[in-house]
This record gives sequence, C-alpha cells and structure tokens, in this order.
Amino acid sequence: MSRRTQYDKSISVLCAVLFAIFSFVYIYVFQGELLALMQDHLSGGVTQSNTFLTAFLLTLLLGGLQRLINRYSKLHGCWEALSYIPSCILLALVTDVNDGTMLYSASKWLWGIPICIIFYIGIVWLNRMMSGVRKCDFFEVLWPNLLVFTLLFVFTAQVSNHAPAPHMELAAWHYMHDSKYDKVLEVGGKSDDYNAELTALRNLALAKTGQLGERLFYYPQPYGADGLVYNRHSKQSKAYGASEFYRHLSGNAPYGGEGGRAYAHRLAMKSDSAVYRDLYLAALLLDKDLDAFVKETVEQAKTGTLHPAHYQEAWMLYNELHPDSPVAFTADSAIVSRFVAYRELQSEHKDNAIVAENLCRRKFGKTFWCYYDY
Repeated sequence: MSRRTQYDKSISVLCAVLFAIFSFVYIYVFQGELLALMQDHLSGGVTQSNTFLTAFLLTLLLGGLQRLINRYSKLHGCWEALSYIPSCILLALVTDVNDGTMLYSASKWLWGIPICIIFYIGIVWLNRMMSGVRKCDFFEVLWPNLLVFTLLFVFTAQVSNHAPAPHMELAAWHYMHDSKYDKVLEVGGKSDDYNAELTALRNLALAKTGQLGERLFYYPQPYGADGLVYNRHSKQSKAYGASEFYRHLSGNAPYGGEGGRAYAHRLAMKSDSAVYRDLYLAALLLDKDLDAFVKETVEQAKTGTLHPAHYQEAWMLYNELHPDSPVAFTADSAIVSRFVAYRELQSEHKDNAIVAENLCRRKFGKTFWCYYDY
C-alpha cells in the first residue's frame, strides 16, 4: 500500500485546522479556568492567566510540535492524523490536574511519554516501509484521518480532568473575583453536580445578593450548615481558596474545629450586618433547628407579609409540628397552596416511601419542606 497521494497538502492543512479548533476550544471553554488556577498555584499568585492567551499559545505550541516532528517522521495522506499523537497526549497530560492538590500525576507522565514514543516510532517505521505516489479518491484519504482524530480527541477528554463540579467551582471563582455574585449563581444552575467549595461559593453569593431566604434550597445542600464555610485546608493560592473566600465575606476564617453554624452565629453576634444575620438564619435552616429559627425570627414574622419564601416554609412547618404554640405570620397564599399540595402528594404515596420521596424531590425539591423531610 502506498503512503503518498495527490491530496497530501490538502489533508495536511485540513488536519492542522481540525486540531487547532479542537485544542483551542477544549482549552478555552473546558479547561481554561483549571489551567489558570494551576498557573496561579505554581507561581504563588505572581502571575495571572489570560484564558484566551493560554488557549492560543498552547494550541500554537502543540501545533508547532506536530510540524516539527512530522518534518522527520513524514506521516502524510492517510497517516497525517497519526502525527498528532504526541500533541494530543501532551494536551491530555497538561490538563490532567488533580483539582484538590493542584498536582500532576507523576505516574501518568512516567508511563505515558515512553509509551507514546515507542508507539510513534513503530508507526513511523511502518510508514517508511511504504513508498510511492498513487491516485485515489479524496474521501478514501480523509476518513482514516477523521477516525484517528475522533479517537485522539476522545482520549484527550477522558484522560484530562473533566469532573463537572471542579470546573463549575473555578468558573464561579472567575465571577467572584469581580464581585459578580449574580453570575456566580448562574454557574451550573441546571446541574446536580457539586462539591463543598462550589456549595460555599454559591451560599456566599446568595448572602451577598440578599437571596439566602429565597433561593437557599434551589441548590444542593448536602453539607448542612458547614456548606456555608470554605475549608481552610483545601487548595490555596492568592486568587483562590479560603483566604480569598473570607475576604469577600469580610470576616475571619473559622477557628479550628468551629462548624458553619457556630461561625455564622459568631459573625452575627459581633456585627449587625444583614449578610451575617442571613447566614446565621440559613445555618439554622440547614441544621433543621426549627425551634431556634422561630425564636430568632418571631418578631420578623409579625411585621408584615413580605417574608422570604424559605422563612414562610419554615414557619408553616413549625406550626404544623407545634399546633399548641404556633407562630403568628401572614402567609403568602401561593406558598400555602404549595404546602397543601406537598402534604397531599406525600399522603397519596404513603405506602411507598421511595416513590413519595422521588416525586417530592421532583416537584418540591427547591423548598425547605423537602430538605427537612428528605
């Protein structure tokens, strides 16, 4: 089988364009924030990353590497895409960052590079065994390259860090740096993925925008009141981590062993800031401590009808659990109707707890009632 065709130059240009598009989009859209965090971490905050520039330069370097290698390996025609194996492996390894430790996997580099070299030498040797120029159909030359690129691109995506939660966390940090708290809340709004850091960032953004009482349970809250604080021992750098988180909160980090509820209470006691008070009330709801919550808000319940939705949901549940000592408040009719519908749904499926839970999560998953019960 001959390796050279009359379409060598056209295929070479097409492969270069396809790789450049994939590399740039992959870095800029999916890995840019992670690489920015890695750069910030390695430089100790001395340098800041420009995601566009990072994507452009890496794409340029990896494309240049392919051109340099292929000057000697001479993989053309049906073989052209194989010359991108080293570039794709390097792209995968560069973006394979442990988001918790900010370290690369040394073992992957140690076995990945030698295997790449050996495999590539084998391909070049096989290619050298073939020579000559032959006429053929363009598609006959194109489809093997498209197949190889598909395999290489899938490999790159699978090897690199593609966990949704860390990338959403870093995207949230991107807006947090500029105090764009509403934008933070838009990140991953339709995703069920989360981690502790993303949860803390969302809760901080809710507090900063005065929406804790309205939207706290719009997002997964698996950590209870501890989801209000950022782990001091997680990844640290100048632009990301606990120190930056508590700078936005304008408060000191929690003491050693101090949980989210105790921390929020301490902040609320030392200042009359609405943000701190909202954090403390959110901590009581997240701890499902209705007695303490009602004690803190009983005066607020008497002042009018403009109460946050989650507060009204908590008061309704408290009154149901304490019929002899209800809290007096003017309830929103829409919330009352939803509570009635919630209890009716539970009653309809009382013989099947799993079905009841699934239906309640689907229809009432953004309420305090569903959080309290399930």
